[in-house]
Amino acid sequence: MVLRVTARSIVVLGMAVLAVACTDPKTVPGPDPSSDTNATMVTWTDGKQAIQITCGMPGGCQNRALAMCKGNYTVLNMDNMPTRGDASAVRGRGTVVVRCAGA
Repeated sequence: MVLRVTARSIVVLGMAVLAVACTDPKTVPGPDPSSDTNATMVTWTDGKQAIQITCGMPGGCQNRALAMCKGNYTVLNMDNMPTRGDASAVRGRGTVVVRCAGA
């Protein structure tokens, strides 16, 4: 009986984790816990609007930029980008500034 309850709990927890992991990044500025990113609108050095995205996971900034720009964007600046297996606690969060194509 206890084994059945434990197995059911594990399955439910696994499904919840999978549901959170499979969500798409937000397409509007602000924090997005599902992709571990935060996007803000900034004015770039040329006086035009751009999107600054901070990310903690590898691929997080790229996925958020793709979602916000609907696929087409230009990278204006990139700092401290995370890679698999690096020491993110030492490195800190990555930051990228992008401008959507046609903007």
